[in-house]
Amino acid sequence: MEAKQNEQNEPPGQKEPFLESLPETNNSSGKRRNTLIFACSGLSNTGKLTMQAASTLAFRRPDLYRAAAALKGTDAVEDALSEGFRVLVLDGCTDRCATKKLDEAGIQAEVYLMVTEIGIEKTRPLDVKPEYIEKIIRAVKEA
Repeated sequence: MEAKQNEQNEPPGQKEPFLESLPETNNSSGKRRNTLIFACSGLSNTGKLTMQAASTLAFRRPDLYRAAAALKGTDAVEDALSEGFRVLVLDGCTDRCATKKLDEAGIQAEVYLMVTEIGIEKTRPLDVKPEYIEKIIRAVKEA
């Protein structure tokens, strides 16, 4: 598949169209707010997809996003909150592993998303497709 060039005729890979379509989350001062994606990172496909999508988005837009795995605890969330980040919980399924971790720590996120609610079925662990990651990334950007 051939990479599309953007409207400014930059070489492929220089600037990707999805970067231009990201919504900005603003705080009361009008400045863009960064987002910490607190991802489930469970063993099922949906759990694996949460961390892969969060990591991919943080890699693509480190100026806007940071990723943290729920299985590592809530220290990253506390740090991000102290830096003024909004927190987005990304659960894989109705087990709500990431949400439960925050609840245990007495922390509330601004946004909650669940992979199974955006149309990705919880199946076997190896059912991790690139198109699923992109679908989750779109949902995070719209949240």
